[in-house]
Amino acid sequence: MKEILTTYPVAVWSVVSVLLAAIVISALWDKVKWWWMNTWYSFPLIGHVARLSKDVSTDYQTGAFQGDLKLCRDYKKFIQLRNEHDFNEKITYLTKAGDLGRSGTPVFIWLLTTLLVFVEAMGFSYVLAGYTIPGASENTQQMGALGIAFLISVLLVALTHFAGHELYRSGKIKQSRRSWLDGGRKSDLFTKEIALAEPQSVDNHLPVYTQLINRVGAHPQYAITIATVIFVAMVAVGATYVRGKVLEKTLTQEVAGLSLSLNTGSGGELKLDGLVLPTDDQARVQESKDKVLHDTQNLDRDGGWGTFIVLAVIFVFLQFLGVLFGYKWGFAGKQSADAFRAIGKGRFTSYEDVRAHYRNVADAAQAQLSSLDQRRQESGRSGTSSAAQANKMSFKEFMDRERSEDVRDLNSQHQHTQAYTASPTAAQAPTVPASAPVVAPTTTTVVAPGSAAITAPVLTEIATASTPALSTVVVPAESEDDELARLERQLAERKDAQRRAKIEQMKKELANLEGEQS
Repeated sequence: MKEILTTYPVAVWSVVSVLLAAIVISALWDKVKWWWMNTWYSFPLIGHVARLSKDVSTDYQTGAFQGDLKLCRDYKKFIQLRNEHDFNEKITYLTKAGDLGRSGTPVFIWLLTTLLVFVEAMGFSYVLAGYTIPGASENTQQMGALGIAFLISVLLVALTHFAGHELYRSGKIKQSRRSWLDGGRKSDLFTKEIALAEPQSVDNHLPVYTQLINRVGAHPQYAITIATVIFVAMVAVGATYVRGKVLEKTLTQEVAGLSLSLNTGSGGELKLDGLVLPTDDQARVQESKDKVLHDTQNLDRDGGWGTFIVLAVIFVFLQFLGVLFGYKWGFAGKQSADAFRAIGKGRFTSYEDVRAHYRNVADAAQAQLSSLDQRRQESGRSGTSSAAQANKMSFKEFMDRERSEDVRDLNSQHQHTQAYTASPTAAQAPTVPASAPVVAPTTTTVVAPGSAAITAPVLTEIATASTPALSTVVVPAESEDDELARLERQLAERKDAQRRAKIEQMKKELANLEGEQS
């Protein structure tokens, strides 16, 4: 390894620089993609705008320029459709799982933990490599030491991180169990597992600790934590033991060499300037030499073992730090990580932030569309002014058309689902009612780049209140705010109806109980 660093320093540092750059880019990948697309679209001569301005072909369905559609589709990749209800559902899941405000482990924390453990493992691996590969060359032993350090680092980093996450999750469960016991066990601690796709209001009537248990789990676990403690203890004790044996071997070799250098002459006689000391004097001189050797050996041994103990303490503390990182970052809920990604990985704290992000993306896309149209006019490729005006498309119009298509798809899927689940014979001979219910399109907006697509449960809830039908009438698209207000009113009215029905049912049950008691 030393020869490689000496012979090829530029190549080694180039590889290290590339790896560090890759880590930074992966941590900021969404921002890098956004910056790169905007830069490449605006690049002169060979940018996307310059090349798309030469294409004046139109789409046969919409009549818009193919270049405009290509630009809008590229910018749509950085936004995905969602309504406010979906956003609030994800926030509710995180809140009930006790994970609101938490995030995944940052990349720099992973890097820091790995480097710390790797540096600590290197000291032990160099000692271990000599025994693992006996008789090998120095370079081979060093390469083996790197491999051993890498294996130990991966195991320790993974175990400590998952142990910290396990402790956090188990702590949440224990806290909920304690609240349940303090409350007198008036209800079930666990009712059923609540998935992210389900309406999060299904257990609003249950205590807070039950809501958490339904999303996190009912039983604390410590298997990974126990395995981590055992492995860390084995590595710490084993490393200290091997270092101690190497120290004893080194001290023995040093004492033997020092003793040989002090002893001169032959036959056990010490010659000073050609004179032979008497036997008693030789014995006293030998005792002095033995005392010096013994004291030197004791000092080296005490210093070595003190150093090894300090290294063992540092090693254990580093593993504790890894557990602490795993405890601080991560989620207890089974689907909290999915909910966190769905709301922009913590980028948005409210639905207004989502709408602000949508406006930023729409403004950037519209600016590129204006630049593209201007280039067409300068080159004279846009045709007559009336035709060019008819073929132009704004980004808002493109998104409205996309939302309408999504609504039609959702309506079709919902109608088919109702038709096949309404009765066993529906799949064989479906009938179309005389009047089909009107299904309103759902209001949608956008989320952060890289977020996962989410369906609209509001549409499903509203549609299920109607009679199942195979045909549908799609209402013409309204403005975004009007659609949102109308859907919120309909959802509120249905919730009120369900609440009133539940109250009436409870009254009937209470009346029946009173009648039985009387």
